[in-house]
Amino acid sequence: MFETTVVESKKQKVGVLKYLTFPVSVGLHVVAIGGITFATVWDIDFPTNSPAQYAQYSVAAAPPPPPPPPPPPPKAAAKPVEVKPVEIPKDLANMAPTDIPEQIPELQVNTGGASEGGVEGGVEGGVEGGVLGGVIGGVVDQQVPDAPIRVGGDVKAPTVISRVEPQYPEVARRAGVQGIVIVEAIIDRNGNVRDVKVIKPLPFGLDQAAVDAVRRWKFKPGTLNGQPVDVIFNLTVNFKISR
Repeated sequence: MFETTVVESKKQKVGVLKYLTFPVSVGLHVVAIGGITFATVWDIDFPTNSPAQYAQYSVAAAPPPPPPPPPPPPKAAAKPVEVKPVEIPKDLANMAPTDIPEQIPELQVNTGGASEGGVEGGVEGGVEGGVLGGVIGGVVDQQVPDAPIRVGGDVKAPTVISRVEPQYPEVARRAGVQGIVIVEAIIDRNGNVRDVKVIKPLPFGLDQAAVDAVRRWKFKPGTLNGQPVDVIFNLTVNFKISR
């Protein structure tokens, strides 16, 4: 019983030593390898100045230049102009006078007032009181226009010979309406009134009363260059209530 116990105790000691020597051995190997490596590194010489650093750039190559333009087409050859020779007349020497006269005769112009034979349709011996050659600034006989013309300038206004007073409408009198009515009329060359129209009216029949009265008026006609003509003339009729 005792021996068995001793034997088991030895086995335990051997196992303990075994486990203790293994890590020691590993540690020694690590120290040895580290010492060798350190000694090797310690012997390496590093450069005192580090090499210069360069920035890297990418540069794209320029595209090739465009091809040159094609040469222009050749110009068409100009057609030669045909020049025709001018023929010189053979009798050129006879066309211009070679002798120039020293004196050129003057052209005789008749500056008299009338021709010797008179004027066709004239009066033989002339007209008593007439003036040779006429009168400067004389008025030529003019035709009278057929259409009515307005008074002004050479057109003289007509003048009233007889006048008819208009009737005052009773409704306008009661309403107290008064004022003027303007009408436009044509006074013909006989002095009669026609084509009357109202330009400025008044209410309550006053404008119609003015038209009825003006149509019965009589005028000395207007004239143009002393001749009676139809004229366009404005007339004013005044309506006023007497108090």
